[in-house]
Amino acid sequence: MENIHEDKEKTQKVGEPALPNKYLMLAGGIIVLILLWVAIKAIFSPFEQFKLTLVNAPSEVVAGGITTFTWRIDGPPTKIHHTTVYLGTTSSPGDLGKDAKAADTKYTEYVKDFVEGDFDVPLQYIGNITLSNPGKYYYRVHAVIKDKDYWSDEYSLEVQPSSYRLSLVSAPEEATVGKIATFTWRIDGPSTIINHTAVYFGLESNPGDLGEKVKPSDTKYTDYIKEFADGKFDVPLQYIGNVKIASPGAYFFRVYADIDGKNFWTKEGQFEAK
Repeated sequence: MENIHEDKEKTQKVGEPALPNKYLMLAGGIIVLILLWVAIKAIFSPFEQFKLTLVNAPSEVVAGGITTFTWRIDGPPTKIHHTTVYLGTTSSPGDLGKDAKAADTKYTEYVKDFVEGDFDVPLQYIGNITLSNPGKYYYRVHAVIKDKDYWSDEYSLEVQPSSYRLSLVSAPEEATVGKIATFTWRIDGPSTIINHTAVYFGLESNPGDLGEKVKPSDTKYTDYIKEFADGKFDVPLQYIGNVKIASPGAYFFRVYADIDGKNFWTKEGQFEAK
């Protein structure tokens, strides 16, 4: 009887799987589950991921000047046909998904450099726009990639009212009658074309601040440098003008420019002609 019991016990032990095999079966099951999870994720998740990044943009610009944006599109190599920066004075907050069209936002302006064509991804882009009206603008980078709309986060910038500034770079303290006297001046501000800038001078002073309504004919200056008195000239730019002083005396002068129908003057300077 005792031998029969021992044989039965041995038979049961032989039929049971070894302990290491149990661990192998468990590990195999876990691997199968992981592979199944990866397969399901691959099926229900997009294979390609693209990212739009704002690289550089100003926080403040002057109305009428050039505003420059730099952005990147990263992801698998492909061709796109549209990317831009959309702007407007009304915010379009929140997360804009891949089905959010530009027409669905409140943005009213856009950078035109890459709105149509064949462009590479990944690549860094630089685009420009002129914002004419002062105020706070909200903007996002946008791209259409494989018929889906991709958006960056929303940012903002301030557009300040346009202003121009005239500055005297150099002028003689003394001039010789009958000889050339040279003046150098700058005009800074938003890009534009002007038709008249000069140095006005005379033997009588015109003290104080000359505002935008004061024309040269309203002053006591009797002569001016004529190189840039009539034509088309760029702003911003540095100018160099020459004049022969006909008579001796203490002369008063100012740099002047007519910009968009407004009169701009520097402070009054003085030189002696002998």
